[in-house]
Amino acid sequence: MKIVLITPAHNEEKVIEGCIESVKNLIVPEGVELEHVVVLDRCTDGTEEICRKHGVRTIRKDYRGSCVSPITEAFQLGFEQTDGKIVGKIDADIRAPPDALVKLLEKLGGEVACVAADVKTVSGKWWLDLLMRLRDLNYKIAPLGREPRGALRLFYREVVEKIGGFDCDRPTFDTALDLKLRAYGYKSILVPEVVAIEYRPDLTLARIIKHQIMTGRARRRLGIGLLRTAVHSLFRLRPFVLLGYVLELLGC
Repeated sequence: MKIVLITPAHNEEKVIEGCIESVKNLIVPEGVELEHVVVLDRCTDGTEEICRKHGVRTIRKDYRGSCVSPITEAFQLGFEQTDGKIVGKIDADIRAPPDALVKLLEKLGGEVACVAADVKTVSGKWWLDLLMRLRDLNYKIAPLGREPRGALRLFYREVVEKIGGFDCDRPTFDTALDLKLRAYGYKSILVPEVVAIEYRPDLTLARIIKHQIMTGRARRRLGIGLLRTAVHSLFRLRPFVLLGYVLELLGC
């Protein structure tokens, strides 16, 4: 059985090496072939040279198409130009734990067509890392389930092909895929015992606020209700998600 891990990358020279090294250190079950492929999405930095140094296969993408999400567009290209019964997405800033592949594969099967690792964000800035730890604590005590994220996940290629592929008119890769899978009767689940590190040295408070606003806008475009978004924003302590939703609702 072959598994291909695809990394969409746009100028990721500061973090891609850690991702590559973590993939190299993954425990691969007997009888499984693992390939790591990086899609170079209009890269103008040293990302390609780092991949070449480590012998990682790359696919060049030198255009910006009509897809709403550039990540989805890059991943779609990688999906089309690779094979493998199981396909995975690992973001360039992710460090996967060595046992990630083994534990994720244990949960994949039957109606569970997609499995995702939990993610811990590290910036190297003590106060931002404290905010991230408080966020993680909030996930444990707030009365809402933690949704799968797209940073490190595996899914069956044949299932994605069966449901018509990825939605290029949707703003987010992970939520759009999960909603589509559920509409076809499949499950996408979080595997909390697998914790990947998201290394974000460029993380700032302004970026956090911008991301929350973008998330709110995306939730509106995905058709998620206002009440559900308001509850999410309240209990997850993410006020700018609701702001982004309202801005999108008002067409601002």
